[in-house]
Amino acid sequence: MGFFPLDRQLKLVDHHWTPETLKGILQLGVEIPSYRRAAEAYEALTKMAVSKSELQRLAEEYGGQLVAIEAEAAAATVKAPGRDDEVITVRQMPKPDSEVMAVALDGVMINVLEEGWKEVRIATFSAVEASVAEERDEEKEVRLTHHSYRAGLWEAKEFATQQWAEGCRRGLERARQIVAVADGAHWIWMIILMCYAPCIEIIDWWHAVEKLWATANGVFGAGDGQAVRWVDAQKQLLWRGNLRAILAALRVQCPRGQPLSAAVWSTISYLYHNRRRMAYASFRHAGYPIGSGSVESACKVVVQARMKQAGMRWSRRGAQAMLALRCALLSGRWDSVWPTPAPVAQPT
Repeated sequence: MGFFPLDRQLKLVDHHWTPETLKGILQLGVEIPSYRRAAEAYEALTKMAVSKSELQRLAEEYGGQLVAIEAEAAAATVKAPGRDDEVITVRQMPKPDSEVMAVALDGVMINVLEEGWKEVRIATFSAVEASVAEERDEEKEVRLTHHSYRAGLWEAKEFATQQWAEGCRRGLERARQIVAVADGAHWIWMIILMCYAPCIEIIDWWHAVEKLWATANGVFGAGDGQAVRWVDAQKQLLWRGNLRAILAALRVQCPRGQPLSAAVWSTISYLYHNRRRMAYASFRHAGYPIGSGSVESACKVVVQARMKQAGMRWSRRGAQAMLALRCALLSGRWDSVWPTPAPVAQPT
C-alpha cells in the first residue's frame, strides 16, 4: 500500500481529514454520549459520512496518544535525581489562578469489559474566590471557579502521580494556601498528605451529615421522628464545630455499663480521627469551601454523562482514551493539547 507525500505534509494519516476536521469529529465523539449519535450528528452537520466504528477507532487512537503524553509528563514531575553527570532541567512553576486553590479527589465506577465494575479516580482543581466580609463576624461567600480535571482507571499510586502533575500545571506549588475537601476515604487523605501538606484539610460537610444520619437510623430506626430531631440538633452543633457536644450526645444513647453499639462507635471513631478536618465555623469564616461538590459534579459531568449510559461497557484502553479526552475538553484545554502527535503512515 502506497502513500502520497502531500498527505504527510497535511498530516493526513490513515484517513482523509485535515487536523481541524478531525478535531471537530473527535469533539463530537467526546461530547455526545454515544459514538453512533456523534457520527449521525457529524453527517447531519457536514453531509459527510463517518461510521460509528471509525469514530471510536479515532478516539481510542488519539486519546491513547494523549494518555501516553500525560503519563510521560506526570513521570517527569516526580523524577528523582539521576547520575551525577545528568543534566538537571528546572521545571516551570505556573502562577495559580487565585491565592487560595482547592483540590478534591473522589472515585466513580464504570463497567469495563472482562473486568466488571472498576473505579475511575478523579481529581478536580479549582480557584477559590471568597467575598470580602464587611463586618468582623460576617461569613464570606465562597465560589469555586476555573475547574480542571484528571481522571483514569489508575491504582492509588499512579493516580497520585497523575493528579500531582495536573496540580503542578495549575500552579498549586505557588499558591498561598491549598484547601483539600473530600470524604473520609483513607486513600484520599494519604495522597493529600503526600502531595499537598501543609494544607487545610476539610471533610465534606454532607458526608459528615450522612454519618450522623447513619447513626440516628441505627439507634432510633430509619424514618423515626426522634432520629430526625436528633440529627437536626447535631447538625447545628456540627455547623458551629462543637464536636465535644456531639460526642456527649452520642454517649447518652448508650446506657452506662453497656457496650457502645456499632453505629455509635463508628461515628465516635469518625469524629475523633477527623476532628481537625471538621472545624466548619473556622473554615467558613476564613473563606474556605466546606463541600466537595466540585469533584462530585466532576464524577457526573466528566465520567457518568459520557461513560455510564445504559448498557455501556468499555475496554480499558478505550476508557482511558475517552477519560483523557474528556478531561482535556472540560478543563478548557482542547485547543492547547491539539493536535496530539499523529502516527505517520509507513510506505510499503
